[in-house]
Amino acid sequence: MDIMQLQYFKLIAETGSLTKAAEILHISQPAMSAMLKKFEEELNVELFDRSPNRIHLNMVGEIALVHANTILRNVEQMKADLLSAAQQHLTLSIAFCDPGVRWFCVPRFSMAYPEIKIKDELYVGNEAQRLLTERVYDLVITPTPVKGTHIQSVSFLPDRVYLSVPIENKLSECESISMCEIPAQPLLYPQIGGYFLIQIEKIILENKLPITLIKNNFNITQHMIRTTNFLTTISTLSLDLRNDGTHRKLVPMNDPELNVIYHISFLKSNREKVSPFLQWGNAACTA
Repeated sequence: MDIMQLQYFKLIAETGSLTKAAEILHISQPAMSAMLKKFEEELNVELFDRSPNRIHLNMVGEIALVHANTILRNVEQMKADLLSAAQQHLTLSIAFCDPGVRWFCVPRFSMAYPEIKIKDELYVGNEAQRLLTERVYDLVITPTPVKGTHIQSVSFLPDRVYLSVPIENKLSECESISMCEIPAQPLLYPQIGGYFLIQIEKIILENKLPITLIKNNFNITQHMIRTTNFLTTISTLSLDLRNDGTHRKLVPMNDPELNVIYHISFLKSNREKVSPFLQWGNAACTA
């Protein structure tokens, strides 16, 4: 007995005709009759009462149909469960500490591995170890290595913050600059959160700097960057997403907190699943 026999038997029962069932399946009527005969012989019962132009399920056949429907439903459920498991294996959940590295990685990795679905989010704080241990994410992109005997961290991409300065501003003459050297004035920052924003706010607070962060959504901030002389910041990995225009110069910031080497952190037991991202990451670092 095989699944095809059950499917053919079900169709014969539903149509009440060997001929109609054969037409639907695009096989000959004699082939359909031979299949049914073999099926009944294997079960050692007759499933239909036959008349010249039609066949009807008998009592035994009705019982067989109940079992056939159950088996066929289970087969379909098995297929669905296996497909779901396979798709889950082809989904990588990644938490990024900053939008810049997120914007850089997601589209590029997706182009390199279009068969893998990416579930990407930002995380805040020092939760990386827990997020990995509890398998909330497969990978966490962190500004420092994540500690833990069950966790592995590998160095990834460098990133640094630049001060975006209008060319007529004297600060544009600096070869590099720190947050503490910026005179009292507004500083534009899109409301996107992330590691670098936390560090900038921390530097301003700890040093009591006379800098006021002006936060708006990304589009409004982008418009203000193009139409005002306010200072703003941008990181290396977000350069291709944001265009500050030709009237500005990017001055490297030398605060240690604003220069990082990101790390890819993952459970050692999950290495096989995350290996495509590791391979892509290694190529991205050497490109």
